[in-house]
Amino acid sequence: MTAAHEQRRLAALHEYELLDTPAGDELEAVVRVAAVVAGVPNATLNLIDENRQCQLTTHGFEGADTKRSDSMCAVRFESGEVTYLPDAGLDLAFTFNPWVTGLLGKVRFYFSAPLVTPQGYALGSLCVFHTERHELTAEQIDRLKDLAEVILALFERRRQARVNAVLAAEVREQHDQLEVAVAELRRSNHELEQFAGVVSHDLAAPLTVVNGYLELIEERVARNDPESARWIGASTRAVGRMQRLITSLLSYARAGHAPFRPEPAKLGELVEQALTDLRGDVKGATVTVPPDLPVIEADPTLIRQLLQNLLGNALKYRRADRPARVEVAARRDGERWRISVADNGIGIPKAQRDRVFEMFTQVDPAAGQGHGVGLSTCHRIVERHGGHIVAAETPGGGTTVSFTLPIEKSPS
Repeated sequence: MTAAHEQRRLAALHEYELLDTPAGDELEAVVRVAAVVAGVPNATLNLIDENRQCQLTTHGFEGADTKRSDSMCAVRFESGEVTYLPDAGLDLAFTFNPWVTGLLGKVRFYFSAPLVTPQGYALGSLCVFHTERHELTAEQIDRLKDLAEVILALFERRRQARVNAVLAAEVREQHDQLEVAVAELRRSNHELEQFAGVVSHDLAAPLTVVNGYLELIEERVARNDPESARWIGASTRAVGRMQRLITSLLSYARAGHAPFRPEPAKLGELVEQALTDLRGDVKGATVTVPPDLPVIEADPTLIRQLLQNLLGNALKYRRADRPARVEVAARRDGERWRISVADNGIGIPKAQRDRVFEMFTQVDPAAGQGHGVGLSTCHRIVERHGGHIVAAETPGGGTTVSFTLPIEKSPS
């Protein structure tokens, strides 16, 4: 055998972690059975490492480690074939072996079945022997080979159990780390929600004051100083944008932080309430709401906010070349309601339909028509209800946003 093969064989042996460890009841039992099968008083399970023969467990005699050069099993075990000698003294390969000459033992009958892994690496052998000449039948030889296979299976089971224990420990550690990370994320999210709510509220009040003073200044200078009037108008519009952003942030914070109180709610009524709030945006658009929308188990405040965002987007992002049409629909899908808001507006590019539910994501930031908070708020509301929300293309052009709600009550 080459040096490289020997290195791989030794690596395979050490991977099983058998050397210098207790054999265990199962291996000891197999060695005892081997002696009975062979009809001899002695049996041993030998492992061959770099320099020695380790007798892992023995039957009929006191085992001990010996030099590899003295081992009878080490002579031919790497061939993968059994060694069967009714009288070992008659085989020149063993005539002068110390186990035969009397230095370590007086072996006459000798049989060994190599322990060869599926990868072809011989670890040692299952050996039976006697101080008298002895012969085996073909049936006995076959059963001893079977016992060698049993030993290899026990080796592999022990190795796999050790690997599984290591993996289980790693999984437990990762699970513990994940729990810590989830707890930290929840704490962080809670603090961010509180921060968004407090900061948004605290910013809204001074902006109202700023806007009021801008109106007073505009009344005084507008007629006499057109340039100042333009500056004041730009400032007023900027304040308006900031107020709308703050309102969106407050809605987002409330969607994740507000108490979750599901109850039976008529979806049709929630749609009508959302459209009432959007009555200024509905002008010039056709909104179709079927009369048979279901009763859902949901938090009505959050679902109204969700519908207002979806309907508001559908009405806002119209196409100039055709009248706006918006259609609300709901159907049962297994154990869920699938509710959709479809429009024939400008649509969302396919590559961006997943991203639009992320915070501050806008399809066309240059258009200045939103802040990228509305759909992320919708996503948060649907998640709190245990549902899922997606955006797709409406047949003929436009956007259809669909979300699911469990039919049974789902806790936050």
